[in-house]
Amino acid sequence: MKRFLFMMLCLTPTLFSLVDANAGGKTPTVWTPALPDAAFKELSQRSIQFIEASAKTGEKGASDKIEVEAAVLVGYTLSVKNPKDDAIAQLRGAALHAAKSARKNDLKNLSAFGKSIAAAPKAPADIKDWKTLLHATEPMMKMFLTKAKGGEGIHADLQYHPSLKNLNGIEALISKLAAKKLSDDNLAKVEKELPNLGYRLAVVASITHEFTPTKEVEKWRDLSHDMRAASLALADAAVKKNGDGVLTAARAIENSCVECHSVFKSNK
Repeated sequence: MKRFLFMMLCLTPTLFSLVDANAGGKTPTVWTPALPDAAFKELSQRSIQFIEASAKTGEKGASDKIEVEAAVLVGYTLSVKNPKDDAIAQLRGAALHAAKSARKNDLKNLSAFGKSIAAAPKAPADIKDWKTLLHATEPMMKMFLTKAKGGEGIHADLQYHPSLKNLNGIEALISKLAAKKLSDDNLAKVEKELPNLGYRLAVVASITHEFTPTKEVEKWRDLSHDMRAASLALADAAVKKNGDGVLTAARAIENSCVECHSVFKSNK
């Protein structure tokens, strides 16, 4: 799991260059419009369904999973064209409440989370302290593991090879995409779902950006920012049916793992 945490944070900075216009073009920002309307609608609905289903099961680890998913949902609301829109702000407010409830292991009302959104207070498009929402990034990184090891697995449309059906994990998918350019047939299989995964990873990177370590702070921020950019590049390439672009983005994720290990593993 830690290996993939490092991998997901370390990406080459050449794929995109996103800067904060309010900082003289020097300081990168991760909360900029990135999610198309259709992707936001689909991803946010999946988050709502996941929170409800997890609350209903009440299984071991449900609270952590809901806390993570609610935080990601907040991230979705911050990555749209108009994060201050009333409906978006209300969804954000509901997600913030869900994350805090999960942190307290209070899941009794979250099984009907979707219905609670209409009555939720609007939340500002600025999270002052993400650590009050998500207690650590490590539980979030578990999603990249195989399903058998507690990861969230990958959509059936992304299981374009038998090995991916068996492994059923995001890390395995990235490695497979980095190993060989997708054939036209395989690209057609993943073209609808791979963008959704790319956007989800971009939001995960944006959240990770907020959890700086005690050392190498700027390096951490730069790498998480680059990871977000590469994830968006992956989504863009899939939308455009660009096999070379998918390969480049996936290889950037995998190859940069070495750099992250060299910078952060020694600090653990």
